[in-house]
Amino acid sequence: MQDTVAARKYAQSLFSIAQAKNEILACQQGLQEMARVTKLRASLNEVLAHPFIGSDEKKKILHSALGEYATPLLERFFLLLVEKRRISLFPLIAELFQDEVDRFQNVQPLKVRTAFALSEAQRQQLQAKLEGWLKSKVRMDIQMDPQLIGGLTIQTRDQILDQSLRGQLKRLQAQLSA
Repeated sequence: MQDTVAARKYAQSLFSIAQAKNEILACQQGLQEMARVTKLRASLNEVLAHPFIGSDEKKKILHSALGEYATPLLERFFLLLVEKRRISLFPLIAELFQDEVDRFQNVQPLKVRTAFALSEAQRQQLQAKLEGWLKSKVRMDIQMDPQLIGGLTIQTRDQILDQSLRGQLKRLQAQLSA
């Protein structure tokens, strides 16, 4: 819980500074790149947290990891995380920063699970219908789940809409056993 509070403060602070400097997109892309790099090289966090590696060396490593997305703001932010020994919070900070960006841009993040892969036309049609239903732009994270048998489930920040065949069978079973 305490880590979540700290991560939220870091994410909100970074967002407010990025907004003031008109660097929201640059920060968003830089955080996504760093998340990608840390997934590929799990040892990066260990190196950045290591007490015997100097800050100049860590700065070079961070600059290299950020690649073309390196900005002075992001480099200072990551150095702050390293100095305060909070680099382990980075994945949560990146997620919370994305939530801040979504709220700012009036975008609803959705988790969509489908029984089968969707074609590009089906994705676009689904996105258009969801944007009409929610009256905002949507960012869909689509995952395939064959256990649904058919249909899909849609999860917003606070709702789950289950239109899967599996969900319908469970509801029917509950009605019949009641």
